[in-house]
Amino acid sequence: MDNENSWVSRYPEAAKRFDLSSIDVGHLAELLSGAAQDYGSRPAVSTQLADGACATVDFEELDRLTSDFAVYLRDIAAAQQGDVVALMSPNCIDFVVAAFGIFKAGCICTNINPMYTAREVEHQLRDSGAGILVIVDLFGDKVDAVIDRVAVRQVVTVSLLDFLPAPKKVIRQFVLKRVRKAVPKMRADHVTMVAALKQGAARRTDGSVDVDAYRSGQSRDDTALCQYTGGTTGRSKGAELSHLNILANAAMASSMVEEMRDTEKGDCAVVVLPLYHITAFVLILIPSLMSGAHSVMVPSPRPPGNLRPAFENHPVTHFAGINTLYAALLNEPWCTPEVLRHLKFCSSGGAAQLVDIARRWQDLTGLPIHQGYGLTECSGVLTLSPVGDNRLGFAGIPVPGTDVKIFGPDGAEMPRGEPGEVVARGPTVMKGYLNNPEATAETIRAGWLHTGDIGIMDDDGFVQIVDRKKDMILVSGFNVYPNEIEEVIVELQGVVEVGVVGVPDEKTGEAVKAFVVSTDPGLTADRLKAHCRDSLTNYKRPKHVEFVAELPKSPVGKVLRRELRERYLG
Repeated sequence: MDNENSWVSRYPEAAKRFDLSSIDVGHLAELLSGAAQDYGSRPAVSTQLADGACATVDFEELDRLTSDFAVYLRDIAAAQQGDVVALMSPNCIDFVVAAFGIFKAGCICTNINPMYTAREVEHQLRDSGAGILVIVDLFGDKVDAVIDRVAVRQVVTVSLLDFLPAPKKVIRQFVLKRVRKAVPKMRADHVTMVAALKQGAARRTDGSVDVDAYRSGQSRDDTALCQYTGGTTGRSKGAELSHLNILANAAMASSMVEEMRDTEKGDCAVVVLPLYHITAFVLILIPSLMSGAHSVMVPSPRPPGNLRPAFENHPVTHFAGINTLYAALLNEPWCTPEVLRHLKFCSSGGAAQLVDIARRWQDLTGLPIHQGYGLTECSGVLTLSPVGDNRLGFAGIPVPGTDVKIFGPDGAEMPRGEPGEVVARGPTVMKGYLNNPEATAETIRAGWLHTGDIGIMDDDGFVQIVDRKKDMILVSGFNVYPNEIEEVIVELQGVVEVGVVGVPDEKTGEAVKAFVVSTDPGLTADRLKAHCRDSLTNYKRPKHVEFVAELPKSPVGKVLRRELRERYLG
């Protein structure tokens, strides 16, 4: 097409210069070793607890700890190169130590959502073939429920308190275990991360092991992560992501925002999106390690007041969230311009960023929310808003090195401005789904990753994600996209959140139903419908409105429309 790759002119200089050959790291294990040499005693990772307690390790210490864990895995837990190690932990120092220890051991990491049920944990452990499980002690009881039915032979427990100074750690351990009884007893044999690191350090320092030899013969094309996702269709599947996939995506995204980074002095990023999700791991943690930034880990964003100590105790310059998190923070009295004064870059992904929320955030901070779009199967991000050209309602332009197009139902490219399925190809596209060639062939066709998302690309190359194929509502033969309706409803004063789904209707096939969270007790369904009449054509207007206390969300804050539909249908 005449305007193909028209977005390149909008790249910053670093993105225009981007080339895969410029990535001088071939394996994720090398990333930490290089960072330790470059940034030494700078703070690398902190665990910031909601009660104000904080633990921090610097880059040199992080490099040592990850090597110690690698030695434990290979020489004590008897892992072999290429084995899968499962990691089930919230954001904390231990997560980073475990993940990079796994990479240094020449093994493959599979991240498990700590909130998974025992059944979901069992599926991922069985499907991935993991032989070692690293799990946060708060959910250790799930091990007992599945250990006899999976191939796991060694369990390592981590604690959010592991790296706290001794007095604070002892007191909080007592409160968690004895007073709050938040740490369940485990019947299954296990070793603590502290003990595992001590054993690994003893073996490493006696000179009998060579950590670098653990990954001998591996290349950037070997699998680093087996990241589970619902994918474009069906049950959770393991997307195999190589070292190159991950490093390339992190470098591509970084090139788009290089001018917002300060490698010399060091930035500070609050990491509240879960690291077991691809967005935070590849687009926040990896670039922070590359640039010498301080990653402040917040184990849980709920309630949103949990973020307060991070912003009050650290000079936070970078913040990434999703729409629901930004909306929640806007309703927090403590979230003021003074508290957020160090911020210089904000981004959003995971779900469509509602325009009204973005405007209100910019009014509060003076900063735009740069939206991006991507998925696990492409290692993180496909499009990102360029600095200085942030367009509300759009998810940015394709990151360098990636081709993004809009295909129609017949597989032909759609004209600019016309909706169709977003497809992509490039060095960040996954190797495939683990042990699932049929699903791989369905998702990657002729080299193109089919995302299952409906999007529009304008003449400048900016992409607007309209909706998921499966979330589209069909009203009297007309396509209705929930995001568009949610954008309108959230503009109404008193509306905090909204989720829109299609429900069965005898006359129109489907009708629009809105589930609304409101702080205004006087807001009625009639008022809301009247508001929609001003902005939406008839078939797009909600026929049904239900006010609810909260919306069901995924661990990363996406509204789960499937659960809303199931709730309506009983």
